[in-house]
Amino acid sequence: MKSRSLGVLAVSAVAISIAHAQASSADILKTIDQLVEENRQLEQQNKKLMEQIAALRQALVNEQGQAPAASAPAPAPQTPAGTVSAQGQAKDTGGVSSSQPADEDDKSLFPKASDGEPAIFGEFNPGRGFTVGKGEYGELNLSGYMVARYLNQLPPDQSATDHLGRPIAVMPRQDFQFHRVMLFSQGWLFSPKFQYSTFVWTVQDTNQVAVGGALYYSFGKYATIGMGWNAYPGTQSLQGSHPYWQSYDRVMADEFFRPYFSQGIFGQGTIFGKLEYRWMVGNNNSNLDVPASKLDRDLSAGAALTWLPTTGEFGPRGAFGDYERHEKLATRFNLAFTYSPEDRQSPAGSAAGNTTLRLADSLNIFDTNAFANGVTVTRVRYRLLSAAAGMKLHGFWLQGEGYYRKLDQFIATGPMPVGAVRDTGFYVQAAYMVVPQRFELYGGTSYVFSGYGRPHEFISGGNYYPWNTRNLRLNMQVLNVYQSPVSSTFGFYLGKITGPVVAIGFTALY
Repeated sequence: MKSRSLGVLAVSAVAISIAHAQASSADILKTIDQLVEENRQLEQQNKKLMEQIAALRQALVNEQGQAPAASAPAPAPQTPAGTVSAQGQAKDTGGVSSSQPADEDDKSLFPKASDGEPAIFGEFNPGRGFTVGKGEYGELNLSGYMVARYLNQLPPDQSATDHLGRPIAVMPRQDFQFHRVMLFSQGWLFSPKFQYSTFVWTVQDTNQVAVGGALYYSFGKYATIGMGWNAYPGTQSLQGSHPYWQSYDRVMADEFFRPYFSQGIFGQGTIFGKLEYRWMVGNNNSNLDVPASKLDRDLSAGAALTWLPTTGEFGPRGAFGDYERHEKLATRFNLAFTYSPEDRQSPAGSAAGNTTLRLADSLNIFDTNAFANGVTVTRVRYRLLSAAAGMKLHGFWLQGEGYYRKLDQFIATGPMPVGAVRDTGFYVQAAYMVVPQRFELYGGTSYVFSGYGRPHEFISGGNYYPWNTRNLRLNMQVLNVYQSPVSSTFGFYLGKITGPVVAIGFTALY
């Protein structure tokens, strides 16, 4: 196999010389890329052979109850660089060829896109990482994710009113932040089927820090069951795709409607064929920064079904955008439901501890006076139904998601003007890789329809990938926002902000 690789490299040298004499620089680069790809495919054949050898050795171990004398290390679980899927999807490639053993991490290659851990639905999903220890009884892998950004919300002087005509303070920002840092460890203990992941998560805009993790056991492709931190899989962005979005944070409608993260039990797997499921039962809608003493006895739950009818995949992690440039039409359909009885998490008369649910005019529903002067909501039931569809082909990606949210069963300190709040909304996003694996343009819009306002936005932006990998990129975008219902320090939006929002960020996943 090594001799075949050397032969390919020799042919490469001759081809380059001929191209230099007869073709333009662009033709030369194209020829180099083709030859490197051919060499990488040869190495992939060798890797598959090593995996088969390792599998046969493991079967011998299982049969004899002891390791054979010359046991080979188990292959790494990541998708190899430079491969093409059975569905015709070009996987994330790039870098220089190598003849290292199949299970070693080739430092001469650009970092591959990470499929992540399918049982982790939200932002706590590790990257490819680096294996720092591996033995008979376990494995330790370290990875991380970082964002550095510039944010400018314009115009700098704004004012707004809520649904009762009362003034709302709007204070647009302009600042630089080392915005988000996540450090992960992952691996297995005693059996490759018994896995763990831990994280240290911080949003430096808010000085929040969280530490958590999860334990899970794989029963094969049909079921993985776990306990610990995870996301309710209530929208497409909460089903393992982070950070492979168009930008490094969610669009407005998704941020407004989505559920959050909690501790609980969860599961994921394939029902049959190309139909997948995810579910979680947890403490509440958002368990971050909420101690056990403030949790009530009512549990929350969410579930989702995903159908991949054509190619059976949608890129690494079900990514947004078609960086991989699918040669066959890839399609995905998703249906999800979330249920959560929510508590204010603090007594009336004090600041609300629960900040996850807002009206379309950006008021926190648990704030005193949100619905009527002098009235404070202490409990409510949150339910969300979402449906999404997407497609990818030849570098083009189109995706939309619709939402229906209902808030009801209010318990309050005074008479409520409504018995239920019903909100609907959607987003549509599209992107195209103008220069394959290098430059992408995208646009989109999102709307929220409510009795408390009709906020919306229009999005235009681009991604520049300086190396041949999804994992490192420069993102630039402009959001034209009208009366945002979302208000957060770490996202793109402040409550009721209207005008352009300029965001530039560099993200890195390893």
